Amino acid sequence: MSADKLSFMLESGLDLREVVTTGSILHINQEFDDDDLKAEENNDDLTPQVDVLGKPVPNFSTFSEKLEAIKETEYVKKKIIIEGGGLPLHEGCTVSIAYSGYWENQQEPFDVEVDLNDNGLLPGLQFALKTMLVGETSVFLCSYKVMYGEMGVPPRIKPKADCVFYIKLIKSTLTPKQGKINFSESNMFERVNHEVKLLIVSGTSLFKTNNYYAAIQLFKRAVNMLHRCRLADEKEEAVQEKLLKKLYINLVVCYNKVKKPLLACTACNELNRLGSLWNNPKVLFQNAKSLRMIKSYAEAQVRLKKAMKLQPGNDEMKAEYALLMKQWQDSEEARKCIEVIQPPATITDEFKREVDDLIRNFKSNDEEDTLTIPSCFNSDEIAYFKEVCIRENLFFNKRLSTETTYHENAETSEACSESSDYVLQKSETR
Repeated sequence: MSADKLSFMLESGLDLREVVTTGSILHINQEFDDDDLKAEENNDDLTPQVDVLGKPVPNFSTFSEKLEAIKETEYVKKKIIIEGGGLPLHEGCTVSIAYSGYWENQQEPFDVEVDLNDNGLLPGLQFALKTMLVGETSVFLCSYKVMYGEMGVPPRIKPKADCVFYIKLIKSTLTPKQGKINFSESNMFERVNHEVKLLIVSGTSLFKTNNYYAAIQLFKRAVNMLHRCRLADEKEEAVQEKLLKKLYINLVVCYNKVKKPLLACTACNELNRLGSLWNNPKVLFQNAKSLRMIKSYAEAQVRLKKAMKLQPGNDEMKAEYALLMKQWQDSEEARKCIEVIQPPATITDEFKREVDDLIRNFKSNDEEDTLTIPSCFNSDEIAYFKEVCIRENLFFNKRLSTETTYHENAETSEACSESSDYVLQKSETR
């Protein structure tokens, strides 16, 4: 394992109850983007030892002087590299971590055996995790007495082998107590509602620690659970709609943070379908940002003007409007210069990559059969959408929709824009 590939995210997390009793198996999430796992630089003496999630430690005795013993045991010492937040962990939590481990004076990180029921390994890892908060990155020095013991595991692990762990706690959720949810059964909405709220809390905590990709995964999981759940009555439908609005707003913000404007626009389309776009200045503001990033300046201006009307005096919106107008003007000037020299460019490779990723993710998601594409793209961009759909055996249809906004005077209304959205479908029957 090379030093530049030490970070990974567990797919389903560790149930601390299972760690203590029956053991757990680590499954690596191959699709996780680990950019947000890199530790920020500190100015203390520990900084030279930390790169991503740690570097080899030549001398444990010297290294130990920089760490402090945790309260639970004297055999585990700790140094916090990045502070976390939220509530303390307990045995009812399922946690996801990124980590790397080193033996003393060895350059390569070691591969931890996945059987966490090992009596020598469990205590050290258990003690370490229980001291951490979500978003925290820490380094631990674990004595052999809470690792593989005096004998070790020859020849792979030496006798009395102490160990250094660099650990980041990615997320923590409450472990379901009633087994896996069967979405085909009735009367399951109460459980789904409860678990969705837990996912929202965990995702919000991840967002606050800048773990945007991990937060997106939790919010998307919650959305899928709500769409799959059978509803008993209008009351449950109202609760579902309220949660979906909150989740799609969170997704829009996260997608803009990680510069995925197409995905942000699709989430805004869902909010528009739920009636929470043109009456919500926060969503309009975020939608305008995503449209600006895909250079759909006219559509962005319409939304931003409406947001500023709903929430006058907002400095952040004023700054975004100034940025929008500057980029729009620069784009028009650049286009005129290009037209004099050569025919205008069609679409960029970056746009093609993002469309490819969007459609590939949609096709692999078994929970979604349709995907709405914003109407703001030019003919060349729409043509590329069609090309990819043909390649991926998807249907590409046009759907006429009218977006309407209302003045404070209920007797008058103003049509803000009329657009022809496009819909991607996996099945011709939908």
